[in-house]
Amino acid sequence: MTSMYISTFLASLHHIAAFTLVTCLGYEWLTFRQRLTAHEARGLQRIDLWYGVSALVLLVAGVLRVVYGGKGYQFYVGNVLFWIKMALVLLISILSIYPTIRYIRWGSIAADGMVVADTEFQRIRRLLRWQVIGVLLILVVAPAMARMFVAW
Repeated sequence: MTSMYISTFLASLHHIAAFTLVTCLGYEWLTFRQRLTAHEARGLQRIDLWYGVSALVLLVAGVLRVVYGGKGYQFYVGNVLFWIKMALVLLISILSIYPTIRYIRWGSIAADGMVVADTEFQRIRRLLRWQVIGVLLILVVAPAMARMFVAW
């Protein structure tokens, strides 16, 4: 009985973190542009922090689900879609590094806002786009994995 509660709690935590991450990424995608007001730039910095926190919670909850979840670790390690999902998570994580570093380096924002240099703007925009695509691919792979659609 206790394992059912643990499994349910971990699944809920995993889903809350996933939805939070998607919301933060969506905010970044919709807000980021070349000319940013001070409010928008600070908002991007704060939201990116929450993006990182939600990614960490998602990772911890996911690992705990594999170890302590109701399906058992054998279900996951033997499923090729699990490894595809993990590769996508790793790719999204790598793609998020540069925008995060840039947001941090912006430091304090002038009251009249800021203009992002064209090359930096294009690079961050492209990285955000690929993160969105990666998340969309995970949204296709995850339910197929959970239903054991493909296994080794």
